[in-house]
Amino acid sequence: MIDLHTAATANGYKVSIMLEEIGYAYRVVDYALAQFENLKPEFLAVNPVGRIPAIVDHDGPEGRSLGVYGTAPVLTYLAEKSGKFLPQDLRGRTRVFEWLAIVASDIGPAYSGQFTFNVVAPEKLPWAIQFYDKLCERMLATVERQLAQSEYLAGDEYTIADIITYPLAVVSVRRYPGNLDRHPHIARWASLVGQRPAVQRGMKVPS
Repeated sequence: MIDLHTAATANGYKVSIMLEEIGYAYRVVDYALAQFENLKPEFLAVNPVGRIPAIVDHDGPEGRSLGVYGTAPVLTYLAEKSGKFLPQDLRGRTRVFEWLAIVASDIGPAYSGQFTFNVVAPEKLPWAIQFYDKLCERMLATVERQLAQSEYLAGDEYTIADIITYPLAVVSVRRYPGNLDRHPHIARWASLVGQRPAVQRGMKVPS
């Protein structure tokens, strides 16, 4: 059994999609982020930085529980454990790991900054808003160029690179820029991924 510590956010959906895809039994621990439930001691014992998503695999290596936090590490762990959605050849794995890093280190922070300065900040700073809007546009253009060359993000097969990126296209983009009209290849790919039953189920967790 796996405990999924999550919330109804783009990041949270990435792990629930993966768990649905591999068919592992899991139970959901839902956090109200607006009430800072993620900073309570019991969650900090799972993830010391207090961010969702995180998992605790009670059937971990050597039969002992293992906690994993962060979308890229969790997806990689579940892919390795299940033997699914991660290529076995070095070239294919490297392409997948590149995109995991791009989403976690480049695209995710761009959208976090965009949200902070457009929505959260009490004082709207035009320079900061313009900076992060343009950065998000540049990140989307990077994904668009890649998907113009391949059916899925890391090549011709569906992988955890697609799972970590999909909520960007259907959640984050709704906030900015609002739609995928200028990104037809992302729209094509998002439609393809969104037809998967496990993706549809995972996007409803927590319900």
